[in-house]
Amino acid sequence: MRLPIRDQCRSVTATVILALVAAVLPSCMKHAPERLPESFAWNPGLAFPLGESSFGMNIGSGFDTLLLKLDSITGLPAWVHEQVLTMQGTMDFDLSTIDGNLDHMNWMLFRVNIFNGFPDRLLAQAYFTDPAGNPIDSLFADGPMVVSPGSVQGSGETILPAFAQRDAFFERDRIEPLLDATAILMRAAIVYPDPDIALIPFYPSYHFEVRIGAMIDVTVQF
Repeated sequence: MRLPIRDQCRSVTATVILALVAAVLPSCMKHAPERLPESFAWNPGLAFPLGESSFGMNIGSGFDTLLLKLDSITGLPAWVHEQVLTMQGTMDFDLSTIDGNLDHMNWMLFRVNIFNGFPDRLLAQAYFTDPAGNPIDSLFADGPMVVSPGSVQGSGETILPAFAQRDAFFERDRIEPLLDATAILMRAAIVYPDPDIALIPFYPSYHFEVRIGAMIDVTVQF
């Protein structure tokens, strides 16, 4: 009794598949190790951005905007006579979303890029803070980051930003307290500002940008 054509095709297909499996399996097994290792380590490096923000002479940057008011006698804003001009802001930070298991974390490197759009030198520092805003650790243990002044373009309405980059390296014992941190507070200061009188009206439009990234090195045992 002959099978219908459809059943004949199925029979031929099944025979071909079985033949292929029989041919492939012995070949694969020839290259299999005689004894599998009890464990192996995976050692990746992971890089990712943490955040970026822009700061200037405004309320959002924590700047005292009362200093922008003009003096009735000199006609100059009050900030011109200040010794330090401070601008700051926060970026969210949650280490547990990156890697909450410190057992296999070897180190963590933070990279800070700053584009200074002020015609003054900036001193910048960052702090890891807890939910109450208390500092847990500073980013740069050996002092603030120094950023050169930006270059004035034309009459001073625009500035060609100066760029600076700095890395902060954290060993595992320094990383552990950061599990309690919820934010990175970035603070920058212009110390003893001595602006060109012609540039003073443009200062409220100047700003600097901060971009922070990180890289972690982990070893995972399997």
